[in-house]
Amino acid sequence: MSVSTAKPGKLDELVRIAKAPTMKMDKKSDGLLAYQVSVDEERNSVVVWATYDKKETLYNYLETAEGKEDHGENEDMESIIETFVMYDLEPVSGRLLPKK
Repeated sequence: MSVSTAKPGKLDELVRIAKAPTMKMDKKSDGLLAYQVSVDEERNSVVVWATYDKKETLYNYLETAEGKEDHGENEDMESIIETFVMYDLEPVSGRLLPKK
């Protein structure tokens, strides 16, 4: 999970660069179980939440050249992002499927 705050006037650009990596990963890996990208316009922030089958699925992919490119290594993040915090969370409970 990550929380990013955009520099003034850059929220749309932040949304674009925040959603791209997970959407690309969704097309390339069965290990991505669920994700959500949410925008909080009042706080000028974007929250990205993603759940993988295991951490290695994400980290191994990010170590590849393709993974680095997909993650935005070539983006000018400095001009868009004011603050960025990433949380490496361990699920302790939850449900991804609808209730039956």
